[in-house]
Amino acid sequence: MTKHRCGRVVCAVAGMLAMLAPLHVSAAQFPTDPAEAMRTYENVEPDEWEDGPVEYLFLRSERDIWNDLETDEQKRRFIRWFWERRDEDLRDDRNPFMEDFYTRVAEANRRFSGFPRAWKSDRGRVWCVLGRPGNIKQDVATELEIWTYHTYGGILQSVSAMGELQIAFVRADTATWMIYGGVGPGAWPPYVLQAIDIVNQALIANPELEFRK
Repeated sequence: MTKHRCGRVVCAVAGMLAMLAPLHVSAAQFPTDPAEAMRTYENVEPDEWEDGPVEYLFLRSERDIWNDLETDEQKRRFIRWFWERRDEDLRDDRNPFMEDFYTRVAEANRRFSGFPRAWKSDRGRVWCVLGRPGNIKQDVATELEIWTYHTYGGILQSVSAMGELQIAFVRADTATWMIYGGVGPGAWPPYVLQAIDIVNQALIANPELEFRK
């Protein structure tokens, strides 16, 4: 992408952001400590839980179940089941997957400012699911930030024949970056969505667990 073309992209993004109403949130909604992040996003009413960072982990089948629930008690049972599916050892009260996830959420809250902020940003979403990239490169000429994940024939092989996955973000303003695909800023490339779905599917440690209302 040429510098002239990228300049038009940035201007268009800035225009879209200017049309949005300011978002006023307290610092407590974006905790940078993992334990505090877990308390903040888990100790909420069931209807609020689904709107937290956990929304990035939902599988389609899980979303279908959730949308069919009617009571808070059913939703609380679903939440327990949701995390137990991702816990490799159900013999104790710890859930390392949940702990690791909220560590990534807290890191996203610390790293990414601008609008949308923290885990709600495009970079935050990728960070929360895929974790820290192997390499981050900013190209001043094109105003792109490229994240590279080295898959080495692992679970992302189907979306990366070259053994690595690259995700691009374009600068929207001084502190904000938006996902950038072939369609334009803010449009998620299908291969990135596929990568996120593949990872989320692979992280189900106990697929045999069934949810009962």
